[in-house]
Amino acid sequence: MKLLRLKILGEDFRSLPANVDYEFNVASEDSKLSTKVFAGLNGSGKSNFLELLAEIFYYLERTKLQDTPRSYVENKNFGFEIEYILPKKENNFYTIYKNKSKEDVINLDLPIEQDIHVSIKKDLEGFLEMSYSLAGEDKFTVIDDDFGQFLPSKIIAYTSGQNELLSNPFTRLRYHYFTEMVNSENKSSNRRLYFLDTESNYSIFIANMLLGKTAPLQYLKSIFRIEDLYSFRITFNYKHNTREALKILEEKKALWNPLKACATTWRDDTNSKCLVLDFMINEATHQAFHHYYKTAFKLFQAFYELQSLNLLIEKQATRKFVTNAHKTINITDELSKPDPSDLIFRIEKIRIKRQKSDDNKKDTLYYKSFSDGEHQLNEVIGSVMMMEEDGCLFLMDEPDTHFNPKWRAKMVTMLNKVSGKEYDSHGNPENIHQQELIMTTHSPFIISDNHKENVYKFVRNGKTLKLENPKHETYGTSITFLMKQIFDRDITISDYANNELKELKKEIRNISQSDLLEEKIDEVEERLMDFGESIEKFDLYNYLSQVKKK
Repeated sequence: MKLLRLKILGEDFRSLPANVDYEFNVASEDSKLSTKVFAGLNGSGKSNFLELLAEIFYYLERTKLQDTPRSYVENKNFGFEIEYILPKKENNFYTIYKNKSKEDVINLDLPIEQDIHVSIKKDLEGFLEMSYSLAGEDKFTVIDDDFGQFLPSKIIAYTSGQNELLSNPFTRLRYHYFTEMVNSENKSSNRRLYFLDTESNYSIFIANMLLGKTAPLQYLKSIFRIEDLYSFRITFNYKHNTREALKILEEKKALWNPLKACATTWRDDTNSKCLVLDFMINEATHQAFHHYYKTAFKLFQAFYELQSLNLLIEKQATRKFVTNAHKTINITDELSKPDPSDLIFRIEKIRIKRQKSDDNKKDTLYYKSFSDGEHQLNEVIGSVMMMEEDGCLFLMDEPDTHFNPKWRAKMVTMLNKVSGKEYDSHGNPENIHQQELIMTTHSPFIISDNHKENVYKFVRNGKTLKLENPKHETYGTSITFLMKQIFDRDITISDYANNELKELKKEIRNISQSDLLEEKIDEVEERLMDFGESIEKFDLYNYLSQVKKK
């Protein structure tokens, strides 16, 4: 998926002004992951834009659920227009019905070079319309039914900090999915929206370690300096004996039976009502998981569905609150954190084999002992790595906050390294999955790895907001130049040190007597020995040299 245009109708969305066309370029580099970088100062609206996209796709996904009332679909307080490009489907077709009875079907067998241009309009009178055209053509055809196939394949969101408003639509939808699972005869786990949190961090790591493609997996292991998984445990707690819990747990046995088949050992403790599965990782374990799950994402999807069972321990009042919560309420603030021993499904005790070394370190370590930056890298890079389906959209809010400068400089490289459909003999991707990653960042390193057409500077003037591409090329541009161009900062050092240099310069200017001036210059030059190298220090030396000549 590649975003083309977005417009809010009616009222502003948080800090984003309504009734403004926000237009975007489409990257044409087939050899590079499509990336849109939102940059700018704090409070400029970057994160709000990701939240808006999440709310739009939450709305569109919810309209397809059975329990969604007509009044929600026709919500007159929420309007938008959005356009995007979906890649062609290589192995199946977009299905269009000629009439309401669904008797006649048109299968769009698109040529390899043509994508789908999707346009969706939801006005303030409650009217929702989706239409499509072949990319490059002006004629649009309205889609009357089954528009889900024209939505992004998957929408995955991540936030590194306290921006829980981005998680809100995903949390609400997870509760709606759960309600549908409880009430509906359709027990499918084919979900579209996924939010990455602490629980999914474990799932991503295990899924990739067990079923990741060889080339990107070896690359990821080299970053973490590990060889493989060593062991992990899954615990199913079935002590919750409400009628609802017993019914759902019985129906979901189909999800945990394959895990029992893959386990090295398992025990069913009828006294504590816990099923404990232990996995010691060897070649047979990898083969067993491959037999039942085939790909890393399918295993992650099974974990994600099983984690939804933990909602069974939530009170009915809490479920109702979450599903009806207004988008301005931070849902996670209102939810209690359960005791891990009460959770119906949990992954724990993940141990990893280290790479062999001569420093007498232990051969294994717990995944929990990884640093915040390593956990973040697993979640960000690992989620892109396991998503092998074209047409996905990633919404990532400052995904590099815990990275050291070296990883920030490599982030775009890492994302592309794990995004390949195929790899050459050296482990380099030969073509890239057709997905789009929209990220907010304050890192000039990430901006420097993207062309200016893919960088959007958020410029706020009061209530007015502009999204503009930088005037000068950003790809390969130095960090110092980008700090001025994007973040309006022309100083290369911190304010505290810079203010001290300015004070030293001011002290020189305030002296008029030549004998005192010469003495002061010597003093300032001595004090400059306490400063590290910088342009600002060099400028002050240059100023002192000019004063000496005069």
